[in-house]
Amino acid sequence: MNTNLNPPFQGWSRAENGTQHGSGGGSVPRIGLVLSSGGARGLAHAGVIQVLEEAGIPIAAVAGCSMGAYVGALWASGLNGAQLEERAREIKDRETFRGLLDFSLPPSQGLIRGEKIRQHLERDLGQRTFADMRMPLLIVATNLERLTPQVFDSGVVSQAVHASAAIPAICVPVELDGKRYTDGGASEPMPVTLLKERQHLDYVIAVNVMPTSDDFAARNDSTFATTDKATQHLFARIFRSFWQKINLLAEGNVLDTFRRALMSAQLRLISKEELAADVVIHPRFKTSTWHDFEHFGHYLQAGRDAALGALPAIRALLEKPVKSSHEPACHENA
Repeated sequence: MNTNLNPPFQGWSRAENGTQHGSGGGSVPRIGLVLSSGGARGLAHAGVIQVLEEAGIPIAAVAGCSMGAYVGALWASGLNGAQLEERAREIKDRETFRGLLDFSLPPSQGLIRGEKIRQHLERDLGQRTFADMRMPLLIVATNLERLTPQVFDSGVVSQAVHASAAIPAICVPVELDGKRYTDGGASEPMPVTLLKERQHLDYVIAVNVMPTSDDFAARNDSTFATTDKATQHLFARIFRSFWQKINLLAEGNVLDTFRRALMSAQLRLISKEELAADVVIHPRFKTSTWHDFEHFGHYLQAGRDAALGALPAIRALLEKPVKSSHEPACHENA
């Protein structure tokens, strides 16, 4: 269990000079919200949403990937920030989280099927479609047949979220209409450009809950940190040596190497997408794992801290002039 999840410093935001991309008419700009992938870190999205609601920031459309898709779908369906926090608090310990895992045997396609997690989501969403959402919603997965991002904006929302959050090598790919999908974080972990292309927006706020390469270099993030052998008892070191040989996720083993390589690609994609956003909100965490949902309070607070720091830049967007007309975008699924 992680014991040091308090951010080493307050979250930050970055306002960038950007061009306008259409408007909703009148004096209120159309602002889109993008929620990145990030596993348990994505609980910070709920904290960000709480601050946006409290500040009365109007959001015209939302796009999400992986955990960002999960939180974004619940919010677009009508749940507010307080209700999102209630859902996060349900996973109160590691045992509760394990109850949502349906292991795949044999694990030839992945370790977890993900059906229980989808059913957990459907307590709120049921079989509601994208057309039933209270605002335009885009969910991004990775199409394993075409090796491209797949944008879902029609059909059953829970199925799209299931596909978007199917972590490669951990979760079994999701098959929809004869095609296989995996986590959107593999191809588009923070879909700012996609949201801009599909919705006529004046500005986009992006929430990035992932670490940066500099965080690892400066040891500000210990996602892949290992236990100090010198502080372990002899029995613990012997057991760890044995477990190291059979645990595919252990440091240096195949899934650990895969996760590191995937994150390297994700961080590069995210850094490019940040440049397309008008405001970037970046909650920070010193220690985190993708399955660390029981520390929901730390993640929620980090999201709130980062969003509060970003409010001046966001409010500045509301004061900028907007265009007088808006034509809705119509697209087929990519």
